[in-house]
Amino acid sequence: MRSRRTGAERRRMAHILVDRFGPAMWHAVIERMGQTSEAEDAFVDLMLAVWKRIGRQSDVARLREHVARALASLGVPSSTEVDSSEGTADMLFTSEDGEALEETGLPEEVLPNLPAGIRNRALQRLRAEIAFEEAEARRLGSWMARAAYGLLAILGLALVGYGWWGERTSNSSQTANDRHTSLEPISSADLPVQVEAVFDITRQPVDLGHLAFGGGELVTGSLSLGPQGDGIQLSAYALRGLGFLDHPRWTSNVPISPPAAEPGASWLLRSWILSSAGDWAVVTVNWTENGIHGAASEADVYAVPMTGGRPSRLAEFGGNGVGEIVVATGTDGIAWQMVSEKGGMSTVSPIELAPIASHAGAVSLGPSVRMDVSGLVRNAHVTNAGLVCQGTTAHAAPAGAWICIAPTGQETTYAGVSDAEDGDVVEGKSGVLYEVASASSSQGQTLVMTALHAPGNRQPTFRLETPVSAWGADGGYVDYVETSGGRTYLVVARAD
Repeated sequence: MRSRRTGAERRRMAHILVDRFGPAMWHAVIERMGQTSEAEDAFVDLMLAVWKRIGRQSDVARLREHVARALASLGVPSSTEVDSSEGTADMLFTSEDGEALEETGLPEEVLPNLPAGIRNRALQRLRAEIAFEEAEARRLGSWMARAAYGLLAILGLALVGYGWWGERTSNSSQTANDRHTSLEPISSADLPVQVEAVFDITRQPVDLGHLAFGGGELVTGSLSLGPQGDGIQLSAYALRGLGFLDHPRWTSNVPISPPAAEPGASWLLRSWILSSAGDWAVVTVNWTENGIHGAASEADVYAVPMTGGRPSRLAEFGGNGVGEIVVATGTDGIAWQMVSEKGGMSTVSPIELAPIASHAGAVSLGPSVRMDVSGLVRNAHVTNAGLVCQGTTAHAAPAGAWICIAPTGQETTYAGVSDAEDGDVVEGKSGVLYEVASASSSQGQTLVMTALHAPGNRQPTFRLETPVSAWGADGGYVDYVETSGGRTYLVVARAD
């Protein structure tokens, strides 16, 4: 029995598949479809189908066998030589950057070269598949679970792989969604995260500003305004493999209504926030009396179990004389702070930090801890270590720096991503706090992560190797939108 290959060996085999056998497969595809963008998509899909058919116990002989079958499905006789070299995988070597295999053993005088752009697309797709396999292996744990997953993948590809190929080319009216039924994993290489789910959102845009994660669930939120009453609609989806945002595991409606208005006055919905607090999805609704651009002067906070259920009203902050409110959520609790205005003077309250408690079916805030600070906290997150923020309105932290305020009131300064001004904090499973921020890349924007550390100390900065069009963070999760193979994906990853 062959031993299972490591991630590095799997990536090497992916290079062999693309560089040693890819030209023959590309030649067969363009002979059938011409050199079109559809042919490029078909080639990349076919390479992925071959890769998934060979399984994790792959070698050059197994690659050759399945490439021959793929070519046969395109009408190429099985006697056609797809690899003229008798050398083994060990005869292949990489260039200094580790990307290109220099020797393929292919008869260049017979077969056309594989265009560089298509080669890179195929390699990126296969590297993403390998990263997804590794994440799934870690998540599934036991050998039996991994074996079951592999059998399901093989069964699925038996249905949509080579047999699907003929259907694809014979029916040009198929939708893009029908054609892309195989897994389209996304790379998280070089980030200290584990991918837990990938959602195909090509035809289903998602508001990344209103997502929450916890208990194996992704919870989405949307505002519903109507004659029957206003509310926040929540829908939960399992964090498991590749899927679509359809058939939610549970739904919940959080009814909202403005505070009672004084005669001649009215309240406006300024904003609403969906976030997590451990096992709870938390909805914070901010109201203002001073126009839509005014500061929130009343906030209603609701909690819904991550397992589904009825919403509970946790708290109502604000009221007479309140000028602004900050509410932050995180590990099993929430924190809040308010600015009071009286006699033309503004006073900032201490931070209150309280857990969410459930007893006999009733949900409420537990006893709070008070922490004195100077000014209103900025970009605050509740963590196991305390409240982490980017300073206060009175003492803002420099770009890339964070302040952790412990329940005792002790403040500690940490460094994150150097000079980052748009960062968020996530708490890894091991308790490590990371800053996540966007960074420029040659193709647009991407993500970087750094563990919070003492100023002056060195910590590695992890960088996502592919561009993203949007991203967010909540609790211990990072989510981002990435395009691959002409489709758009929402990637959900848990920080290590």
